[in-house]
Amino acid sequence: MYGLTWVVRRGTCRVLTPRCLRQLASGCRSPAGPTLSHGWGRSMAGRTSAPASRICTNQEGETGTQKGREGKRQKKDSTDREGVGLTESIAAGNHSSVDNISGQNRETAASDGYKVNERLQEDSTQKTKTEAHTIAQSKQERSAATQAQRDTHPPIPSPPPALHLDYGPVPSLPQRLVLNSPPTLAAYMQLMRLDRPIGSWLLFWPCGWSLALSAAPGCLPDPWLMALFGVGAAVMRGAGCTINDMWDKNYDSKVARTAGRPLASGRLSQFDALVFLGAQLGLGCLILLELNFYSICLGAASMGLVITYPLMKRFTYWPQLALGFTFNWGALLGSAAALGQCQWAVCGPLYLSGVAWTLIYDTIYAHQDKYDDVIIGIKSTALRLGEATPRWLACFGTAMITGLLTVGHSAGQTWPYYLTLALVSGHLAKQIWTLDINNAADCGEKFRANRHLGLLLFVGIVTGNLLKE
Repeated sequence: MYGLTWVVRRGTCRVLTPRCLRQLASGCRSPAGPTLSHGWGRSMAGRTSAPASRICTNQEGETGTQKGREGKRQKKDSTDREGVGLTESIAAGNHSSVDNISGQNRETAASDGYKVNERLQEDSTQKTKTEAHTIAQSKQERSAATQAQRDTHPPIPSPPPALHLDYGPVPSLPQRLVLNSPPTLAAYMQLMRLDRPIGSWLLFWPCGWSLALSAAPGCLPDPWLMALFGVGAAVMRGAGCTINDMWDKNYDSKVARTAGRPLASGRLSQFDALVFLGAQLGLGCLILLELNFYSICLGAASMGLVITYPLMKRFTYWPQLALGFTFNWGALLGSAAALGQCQWAVCGPLYLSGVAWTLIYDTIYAHQDKYDDVIIGIKSTALRLGEATPRWLACFGTAMITGLLTVGHSAGQTWPYYLTLALVSGHLAKQIWTLDINNAADCGEKFRANRHLGLLLFVGIVTGNLLKE
């Protein structure tokens, strides 16, 4: 008994289960027999303390795996009957001591479990912090590697913006030509407005009118001059559009209708446009050199208007008037090319009639962008005239017809010409009467209809000239 009490007091057993007692008894046997003595207890203290510290740390609530191991150990201990009897006597004699020790060890186990949980939580928190630090360090390393790669290998430039073409469901022949061209070539074609030839027609018709009026009675206009002026109108209109886009690059990017232009969208640079402008002006100069000296001088005098027109919209509400003076220069040039000089009694009123016509169609055109023009600070007759635009257009139309009547009288035109003027008057009246200045689509349609008006007047002039004696 004293030996067991000493073991409990000096050992590290926290719970003395029956199995622990049996194993203790098995380890305490001496060669002389299963006796307990004071000396044996002291002599076995050293041998039992280590097994006791290893075995008795088990609690009463052991897992299934531990119970299986206990069964194997019981089979081994069954060979020693004396040890089992000694274990039973010790367990019976010390029942009260075991109960007291078990209660104390339950409290100790609960306290140790709480400490273990705290330690596990601390370990988990520390592990999370370590993982977060590792991830952050990995991101920094990847970022540094990416930056080093960028420094070593410059980024590949992004592809040029996509071609911005709003051609509607059925593109015209020039528009299909642009669509089927390589992107760079298409950008240059769009810069000179080859996909929108309406401007070239509006520039050509005053030239054609002047050439037809300058033809000999009963004759058609000179086809060679007609061809030269046709090509020249396309080239110089392209040059004018290039100059306009170079001046208005920053403005065009802020307007929905013009944001897709090559310079505004970044598909071409200012230097590209400048080189292209030089090529166009060179070609225009070659065409001009095919004319007489008087015509060459007169044509060169128009370059000031071509260059300065795009700036007028920044300073005056009448940039359309400046455009009229520029676009109708061919009315003077055609007469000079056909006759060697200007026939001012005819080409003078024709020029002013063309200016009035330009005020009509370009004011209609300007109503498409009037809301954007207000925002970015661009001026136009559309903003100046406002809701009174139809009345002003009627006045411009009256001035145009009056000028054309004067032209017919000075040129000795016949009745087909005056009949044509009646049709032209009706065409203008319909445009003005049905115009919706707040509908951009309607304004665009009315603007494009003026190419038919120009053709109609040209046919009237040619027909009237053929009937001259």
